[in-house]
Amino acid sequence: MNIARWLTLGMMLVLPWMAYAQVYKWKDNNGVTLYSDSPPPGNVPYELVDNVRSVSKTTPAPSNVDSQAVRNAAALRRQSEAEQERRNDEKQRAEEEARKANCQNARANYQNFKVGGRIYKMTPEGEREYLGDEDIQRGLEEATREVQQYCTDTED
Repeated sequence: MNIARWLTLGMMLVLPWMAYAQVYKWKDNNGVTLYSDSPPPGNVPYELVDNVRSVSKTTPAPSNVDSQAVRNAAALRRQSEAEQERRNDEKQRAEEEARKANCQNARANYQNFKVGGRIYKMTPEGEREYLGDEDIQRGLEEATREVQQYCTDTED
């Protein structure tokens, strides 16, 4: 019981100090009213809220609010441009890899048709169908066009 009395007495002594704490009121960039026990950051106009009355303590309207908005817009624009550049780089890498793979396949086809011999293709039934001389010649011409299309002079 003695502890309860001391706690009650302590609370009665502390509560008046808490009642006199300063409360700051201001509006953010979105127009939302905010309350805090510490002043707002920067040069934002604010009011000191009292239990009885409200005292206006405004600071001059900040010119850097507009500059902050400009900096934010510029940062978003730079971020968007960087993202677009990254996508373009990825697209170019994918196209380059596809072109290299097509070049390798075209060169392999060209070598197969150039060597000649018994060349076959598989039918839908899974059987081998051997190509004649005319088919091999057409395949060689097609492979030559593919090599020219997909391979550059700088590749080995």
